[in-house]
Amino acid sequence: MAVLALPAVAANQITVDGLEKALVADSAAHRPGAEVAQELSGMALTERLSSARLLRLNANLTDERARQALVALADSSQFLDPPQAEIAAISTPTPGEMRRMLVSVVNYVNTTIRQLPNFIAERETTSFEDRPQEDLEGETGYTNLTYQPLAVVNRSSVPVAYRDGHEVVGEKAAQDKKSEPQLPGLVTNGVFGPILSTVLGDALKGKITWGRWALGANGAEAAFQYEVAKDKSHYAVGICCASSGSNSGANQQSDWRSYGELVAYHGEIGFDPASGAILRIMLEAEMPPNEAVSTADTMVEYGAVEIGGKSYICPLRSVSIQMAHAAQPAMGMHAVAGSKVAAKTFLNDVSFGQYRKFGSETRIVVGNSGESGSNSLGPGATDNATPSR
Repeated sequence: MAVLALPAVAANQITVDGLEKALVADSAAHRPGAEVAQELSGMALTERLSSARLLRLNANLTDERARQALVALADSSQFLDPPQAEIAAISTPTPGEMRRMLVSVVNYVNTTIRQLPNFIAERETTSFEDRPQEDLEGETGYTNLTYQPLAVVNRSSVPVAYRDGHEVVGEKAAQDKKSEPQLPGLVTNGVFGPILSTVLGDALKGKITWGRWALGANGAEAAFQYEVAKDKSHYAVGICCASSGSNSGANQQSDWRSYGELVAYHGEIGFDPASGAILRIMLEAEMPPNEAVSTADTMVEYGAVEIGGKSYICPLRSVSIQMAHAAQPAMGMHAVAGSKVAAKTFLNDVSFGQYRKFGSETRIVVGNSGESGSNSLGPGATDNATPSR
């Protein structure tokens, strides 16, 4: 599990405990929020920052810029191992115990998806992007773009429905009319039933090994690690529009094209060892070298929610990260001839809430689907890896 690199800058590698101590020191010194945000943007965690710890640290920050920088830092760490203090000191299960746990996970997925009621929830998405360092050629000459760290570029709130085993997003979820318009930027779908059944089905045809014990909110949690070869995969990675870095025609502009294909991937499945309930699932794409997309990772956390007076395990939070050689939204400019467009990072922080049973009595309030004017991401629009059958 590799650290997400911060291009063009030397990131300050820091542990979760080190981060917490730094924020305590900042608070004691009454440092301005802008300075704290800049400090956080220059850090890279060496271990995973849990959602519970993120919530606690964020509550102590009063500046919105610092909070956003902390979220981006925490999200970038979600594909790392947890701190040693959060790993439970329990002996590795025997092969027989592992088989019993795997059977309970399979039974949980097969049973849970079938038993979920038709429901609707609100999906709140905060989209981050960085700006890679590169030179652009315009009508008046070259323009140098310096590196800028991950920053919020868009927010959206849309209803997401789960009906008859299918996930539906946007107006169609609420009113059964036209579907939600696709905004530019990173898009992740399928985090309800589809991702569980798809990943587990692929993993069972691949390789599953023991991962670790971890300390969760309600006691010890178990984790399997898995690997899926490309010929067994249903993990689709896509982007529009990508640069191959080659010249095209007399004007020698980069060769822009759409990219999309199934890829090999690996990851981790965290679960309750007693019930088999999946609590966390992680996917990391294994991208071929020199492709338009170099990173396409997704993590989903699950927890108990109440729907129609009953408790169900549903998505609470999702993080998706993609690094791609995508077009920059600079009007009237293109990358310098013959050079590959610098890799750009797209990150989505997603939370799910307001779960309620779907029915004719449900009143749906469709939130703002994003400010597509000044916050438009331009031609570098991407679709993140989405499990598909």
